[in-house]
Amino acid sequence: MFSLAICVLLINRSPKNYLSLQVITGNKMEHISVVIITLNEERNIGATLDAALQVADEIIVADNGSTDHTQQICVSKGVSFFTLPWRGFGANRNAAAAKAIHDHILVLDADEVLDENLIKSIRLLKQQGFGPKIYSLQRRNFYYDKFINHGMESADIKPRLYHKGTAQWNDNLVHEELKYPAGYTLAKLDGYLLHYTYRTIAEHSAKTDKYSTLAARQLFESGKNEPGFIKLVLSPAFTFAYAYILKAGFLDGWHGWILAKQHANAVLLKYAKLKILYYEKGKPVN
Repeated sequence: MFSLAICVLLINRSPKNYLSLQVITGNKMEHISVVIITLNEERNIGATLDAALQVADEIIVADNGSTDHTQQICVSKGVSFFTLPWRGFGANRNAAAAKAIHDHILVLDADEVLDENLIKSIRLLKQQGFGPKIYSLQRRNFYYDKFINHGMESADIKPRLYHKGTAQWNDNLVHEELKYPAGYTLAKLDGYLLHYTYRTIAEHSAKTDKYSTLAARQLFESGKNEPGFIKLVLSPAFTFAYAYILKAGFLDGWHGWILAKQHANAVLLKYAKLKILYYEKGKPVN
């Protein structure tokens, strides 16, 4: 018996002309390189790699100078590990993807674990072949020993699987986004990406402080107007009401209350730090 082979050569970056040479046979599977950025992730990286190894043909870990056992764990599992100076989430992801052997890239955070259904979905996709699409993963967020079902931390959709010739991450300091040509469609894969975020409120608050500094700097460099007193007062209050009431965060009990307060505090810190940046640069302060 001769296996049926279908070869399609498509030559540019539009959806109708996908940049790939796909060979699909009875026993041929597509290949995926998984990209992960790390910094002191010894608590999370083992479970993340164990799940990723079930779908990956290559795993690249780009580390930002971990001082814990992150490197030892990664090396023990046989993945490619290298140190990369910090240039931002998007820039470092792009740099790591550029080192990948395979064209299709699956980006994971070090605290994200593929569940069994998502593993099955990715395996099936590898068997069927990729199309001119960006593939999205539905993520469930875990805070303070509980998966959150409501509020601003309810399940969200993240585009994470793509052809590195058609998509790249932007250079935002925070909330980086995957950019791809107009006309590409998003296809959501079945299953969940389990996001194990913060175990404690102290850990969450420390990360909020760090991210709010980056967010303020990003707003300042983009020319965002200096926030006035009303902005400093009303934006956090509206954020809390949105997270706790409009997004039904109250249905998650005390978790929902604390998360809504954390979101409000993050907004306050972001605009307060932006205000300070204007002050330090000698610009008028209202």
